[in-house]
Amino acid sequence: MPRLPGLQLLRALAALLVLIGHVLGEAQHYFAVSLPITALPWTRGVDLFFVISGFIITLSASRRLDQPGVFLWRRFLRVAPLYYLFTTAMVATLLLLPGATKGTELEPGQIISSYLFLPFERHDGRIAPVLSLGWTLNYEMFFYVLMAFSLCLRRPFVALALLMLTFSAACLFRWNSTTAQFYSNPIVIEFLFGIGLAQLFRRNIVLPSTPLALLAVAAGLALLVTLHQTTLPRFVAAGLPAMIIVAGGTLFCPPLAPARLLLRLGDASYVLYLSHRFTLRALTLLLLPYLPTGPAGLWGFVMLACTSCLMVSLLVHRWIELPLLRLLYLPRRIGAVA
Repeated sequence: MPRLPGLQLLRALAALLVLIGHVLGEAQHYFAVSLPITALPWTRGVDLFFVISGFIITLSASRRLDQPGVFLWRRFLRVAPLYYLFTTAMVATLLLLPGATKGTELEPGQIISSYLFLPFERHDGRIAPVLSLGWTLNYEMFFYVLMAFSLCLRRPFVALALLMLTFSAACLFRWNSTTAQFYSNPIVIEFLFGIGLAQLFRRNIVLPSTPLALLAVAAGLALLVTLHQTTLPRFVAAGLPAMIIVAGGTLFCPPLAPARLLLRLGDASYVLYLSHRFTLRALTLLLLPYLPTGPAGLWGFVMLACTSCLMVSLLVHRWIELPLLRLLYLPRRIGAVA
């Protein structure tokens, strides 16, 4: 797949949104203050990831229309090893340092489900794996399986769209099954938004223009903020704005040469997503007792936490993720996921 600098920047943006949202949430909890800034849709970076993933995977799959098995195996190798590493780290933390986590309990069924990328309902009613952020990867794997199945059919992308819409329509029914509830979530439609953009891109239906690209990104971000507090379904309130943002970074984005650091953040976005909770929790436990309780301590914590999470992710990407990908015979530059 061609390397798209605009898409790299959006991957960095999505990861930063999630990071900032979690850091602000941690700060608000431990400093016992209400931060107006937390009303902004920081965690909607996940929706941006889903649209980006739909775009990237469509372009990747279009090169292997007659190789569904190869496509699925390569996607598994791209996602699973690093996720297994951090999941194992979380299991070890819960076993050895149970007091270091916030309200997370370890259950055997949850451990098995985590490694199989299957939904599991926790004791608190939330459907999430041991590494709670991994709920998004359960959807990613679901998307990959549907894509691989669709590649066996005559019109794979049409078949995939119909399959995903069918699963989403199932949300109209009341399911007692955790699995049915999870996979019928209309959030999977956000992958379809990315598929649609990728199909336009494949047909060279693009209009490179810096003003249009900036306008699309700005309009998408404005819609994210405006629709955040509404009762609209998430795939509308967050998915559609995310689609507009991704269109700005792909269909409208002219050739550019972003700062090398931003490109590296895009490359490390998957690591940042998986690792930042560990870094953030460690900082909270080690440094919080020594920080002043006023605004200086609060914003000092926020800045230190964001910087540390970014630095750790870049180091893990350089010294763990890239060697792991090389060991698995994957190209260094490969499409990232959420």
